[in-house]
Amino acid sequence: MNFKSLPKWILPWALLVALVSSVAIVQRYRVEARNKSVCLVAEYETIEALASAQGLTIDRALENLKQQGLLGVALTEETLGDLIGQGRVAFSVPANQPAKEDVPVGLTFADQREVARVRKALQIRFQGLVGRSEGRGATMSLPQISASVLRQTPVGLNPVQAMVAQRHGLIIVARCSNPNGISGAGVRGTLAWAKSSGATIYLPQGEQVLGRRDAFEEMLTGLRESEMFYASPEFAKLGGDANVLDKAPDLVLRLHSAQAAELDKLPEQDAVDRYVKAARERSMRILLIRPLSVASALPLGSFADFMKRITTEIRREGGDIGAPKISPDNAMPKLYVMALSLVGAPLVWAAFCLFATNARVRAGLAMLAFALALAAAVKTGQQVMALLVSMAAPLIAFAWLIDKKPKSLIHGYVVVSLVSLVGGLYVAGMLTGLNYAIRADEFRAVKLSVFLPIPLVGFLCARELVDWKAALKSPITWGAAGIGVLVLAVLMLMVARTGNDSGVGASNTELLMRNVLDRVLYVRPRTKEFLIGHPLLVVGCGLLAWVMTLPEEGRAKWGGWVAVALMLASMGQTDVVNTLTHLHIPVGLSLIRIAEGWVLGGVFGAILWFVFQRLALRSNTAPAEVP
Repeated sequence: MNFKSLPKWILPWALLVALVSSVAIVQRYRVEARNKSVCLVAEYETIEALASAQGLTIDRALENLKQQGLLGVALTEETLGDLIGQGRVAFSVPANQPAKEDVPVGLTFADQREVARVRKALQIRFQGLVGRSEGRGATMSLPQISASVLRQTPVGLNPVQAMVAQRHGLIIVARCSNPNGISGAGVRGTLAWAKSSGATIYLPQGEQVLGRRDAFEEMLTGLRESEMFYASPEFAKLGGDANVLDKAPDLVLRLHSAQAAELDKLPEQDAVDRYVKAARERSMRILLIRPLSVASALPLGSFADFMKRITTEIRREGGDIGAPKISPDNAMPKLYVMALSLVGAPLVWAAFCLFATNARVRAGLAMLAFALALAAAVKTGQQVMALLVSMAAPLIAFAWLIDKKPKSLIHGYVVVSLVSLVGGLYVAGMLTGLNYAIRADEFRAVKLSVFLPIPLVGFLCARELVDWKAALKSPITWGAAGIGVLVLAVLMLMVARTGNDSGVGASNTELLMRNVLDRVLYVRPRTKEFLIGHPLLVVGCGLLAWVMTLPEEGRAKWGGWVAVALMLASMGQTDVVNTLTHLHIPVGLSLIRIAEGWVLGGVFGAILWFVFQRLALRSNTAPAEVP
């Protein structure tokens, strides 16, 4: 059966779609290229502990670390319980009558300068109740509040630490919790107090964003009034974090850190790479650096060396150390979005028609494709069109391959790869804006766009290359059954490992291979592309050209194997599309990753095809030489 479903204009039209998509991609690239500043931050108390163990003052420690790239410190708000534990404040008891154990009547201060600070903290936290308390000298009476609640009361950032940080010109990141029962006024007051202490960035402490849930809008108002940014920690599951990303993307700075337990499992170079990749590959604007080792002959010196290596690697990879800033919104005008949607509609229609031959059905599909394109006026419609084109491009690429059956192996490999790439370019062009850059929003059909085209490609190839009547009459062999099980297992593994938050990790061998590739290449290509998909595409193109030279009997024998090879090869093409659907990764880096995987996969495929030819030659069934 000859494949006659593709119109002659389909490849030029795919080029047009790529060109229109590139308008938004170029704009996005320019925005990303202008903002590569990364801010290195460390926790003040960690620096102080390391410096003390080495016999250094905090001032000398900060100056040392600044030379290695430190730009900011994270200060965690203290609580009244912290002050009590340090002996700076104590619950007071009347001399003539002991107070109830759980309801103290007052506070006694070792330092009178703490009185104003605690009074302000109680006013922010308890509003009118504290208005009835009175402070005289180094004592303060308290309202009827239990000792446990009082101990948990935040008392703001440590003023001495804040003063030292400002003296050294460091950015202050305020870590504030969300105490039980805090009011909206208390939320705004907490942020305003942090701002008055010198903080310019707010980072949640604990499991919730300040103000979660019912005072959330007050928190956003407080951030804007205080002119503070919000640091969104990567991988952390904070209550309310997604709401901030959605409602106030213009305030968000993405932050990456690693817990001590995570760093402890990593070799030093891997720990450095973790921070560097976060900045380079995922556009983290703040890196919260923690010590790789807390035990050392020179604790602060070891930490400084670790930070210096991170700084050096960031600069070597083209980044910069500087104050974090919000990238401008690169969202494209609605008119452009609609134009791109309409340009993509013919590709969707052509892909629909691969599975429908009736003229009336095709006319109905054309109307459907046009209606879906118009639906791009809303966000959901944009997601739908991005999904459809992301799947249509690989399908059209393989349909062209089995239609034209190019005799040149290189010709087939290049055209299929370029047409498939159009699907990824379309998604990257359609879904633009600051909300995608900070992962407030994302392409929501990743798994579907990666896996649905694979069996569809298999169906198209089998329809053209397999004699189904003869195949159904033939008995199933153990070899064919084994191949089927293997293919199914590979697809299931891919499903489990694909997506922005895959729950299946890489094996130790794969991790070792990734580390080697990270050292050798500019950016590590995706494994499914250069080790599986692309090599099989080369082999599939060679087999297809060879099978066309065989008589009918030979085609019947080998057609099924060609279909299997091409179906598995489509994994690499859908993964190319997938690379560009990770919209928070710099688009230039994604394109380089695709190019490297394409070249490596092509080389491996050529080697595999050469070996296959030589082995087949020994059994007198060698494929013809294919250029």
